[in-house]
Amino acid sequence: MPFQKLPLDSLVVNKDNDRHGHTETEEKAIAWLFERHGPQMLSLAKDIVENGRLFDAPLVKHVDGKYVVYDGNRRITCLKLLNDPSCSPAKYRTNFKKLSEVFSAKADPSVECQIEVDQQQIDLALNRRHGGTDGGKGQLKWDTRAKANHVNRTGGTNQYPIAEAIEHFLEEEGYPDANKIGRSTLNRLMQTKKRRSRFGVELGENRGLVLTRPKEDVLRLLAQVADDILGKKLTLKNLLEVKDVEVYLKTLIPLGLNAEGKVEPSNGTNPTMVSIKKTRQNRNNLIPKGVDHAIEWADRQGKIQRIWQELQYTLSFHRHEISIPILFRTLIDLSTSRYREKFGLPDKKNLAKNVSAVGDHLHSQNLLSTKELDDIKRVVNDKHSLRGMEALHRVVHSPSTTLADNDLIALWDVFETFLIPCLSNSK
Repeated sequence: MPFQKLPLDSLVVNKDNDRHGHTETEEKAIAWLFERHGPQMLSLAKDIVENGRLFDAPLVKHVDGKYVVYDGNRRITCLKLLNDPSCSPAKYRTNFKKLSEVFSAKADPSVECQIEVDQQQIDLALNRRHGGTDGGKGQLKWDTRAKANHVNRTGGTNQYPIAEAIEHFLEEEGYPDANKIGRSTLNRLMQTKKRRSRFGVELGENRGLVLTRPKEDVLRLLAQVADDILGKKLTLKNLLEVKDVEVYLKTLIPLGLNAEGKVEPSNGTNPTMVSIKKTRQNRNNLIPKGVDHAIEWADRQGKIQRIWQELQYTLSFHRHEISIPILFRTLIDLSTSRYREKFGLPDKKNLAKNVSAVGDHLHSQNLLSTKELDDIKRVVNDKHSLRGMEALHRVVHSPSTTLADNDLIALWDVFETFLIPCLSNSK
């Protein structure tokens, strides 16, 4: 596929362009492009004038002493009309005349082109460029993240700055799949300052997220929005009308969304405490979303970290009543094993005994209070209550046992004091 500079007047706009099919003449092919894509054609012409060049070489084939354009017909059309505005459609003639006055290509009316002689290769090239992704063989279009990365790198204008800032915030706080959240949907929801104020966020000068409310409150709300977008409960279609946005925002008020757009204490009550109470009443995850447990995860804790994130963000009581207790028990088992290995504690071949032994060791290191140790030993040795660790074991092995949300939350409240020092000190 040689590249060669060809005289502009040797290039022919394809009258059989796949965009429109067969037309009788080159002139009619050009007319079709302006009838269907007039504003875009003018925009392309302006871009050519501003940059003084084409960014992609047209693909051409030698036919009867001329070169027929197979890819780049819009570019070649604009070049032809910039060199001879009198041939442009009447509607755009004035525009092309003005552009032609500053167009420098007249001094060298030639174009570097890619020349192909094999029609089959031409057709394959056209399919790669215009036939879609074709399983990866064709061009992959940039998604919103790729576009944002590009404009951030080049200093352009990011179309979704608030969505990108929220995504980075969630990612830093450990939210799984933060980079899969639909940015256009999130941006639509958060596009006004009033709505952002209700969530407690602003966009900083450096495009970072600035919090105007306690981080745990903001994280809880944004994580729920992310859950709803990833779960297809909230889509761009749901947010087309302002009234639909308000309907959705009302569902977040029990989780702490401010109805007025500002935080104000009521009767001397701390607004943060009111928000936390509402969260407990409406909690839908084993590990509360809005709590930063300040665990600095190590490389060897990768699986444990993913389990933690699923229990905190992904698995919900109303959809995963079996998965949550099973994964909860796995979290306890892996965390305990990791701690034993770190400090050389013997394996007692029994999870309850291993938890008790690790609890004793944490207590000896002043990482677990006497009351917290007593609570741990109570739940690991309780063989009958639905709020004992044995209940988690029964969910795994019993054909009928399930646990209520409140029972699981009560168990978590005990094990939280055990798991955090266990994980923080077993890197």
